[in-house]
Amino acid sequence: MDLDKINVIKAITRRMDWLGERQRVLAENVANADTPGYKPKDLKQVSFSELVRGSQLSGGVAATQAGHFRGLGGRSSDHWRNSTAKGYETSPNGNSVNLEQQMMNVAETQAEHGLMTNLYRKQVGMLRKALGNRQG
Repeated sequence: MDLDKINVIKAITRRMDWLGERQRVLAENVANADTPGYKPKDLKQVSFSELVRGSQLSGGVAATQAGHFRGLGGRSSDHWRNSTAKGYETSPNGNSVNLEQQMMNVAETQAEHGLMTNLYRKQVGMLRKALGNRQG
């Protein structure tokens, strides 16, 4: 059974992918905390309800090869667009990474990823229950 054909599962998976990519961007910000002139980045926020609505739309063009995708990390969705985060303070060398803010963003991302993981687990559990807990 292809779980990506189920809209809710597809939306959860897309949100988890977005959260993983955001975690990568935040880690890059932290890694460059001492780089002169570095400006922190973040990903464009997308609400889960928008993802659910978007997954219910049918039609469109299907990519047949990974090289056909465009955008950050090979993804074609606007949800992956990088944006420059607003700096809270700038050091004399022009670096505007605030480690406390980055750590808050990391914790928020981690908590939301845990929520999406639990939601995914519950959805799969409901499917198994509906199928009668058959194995294989």
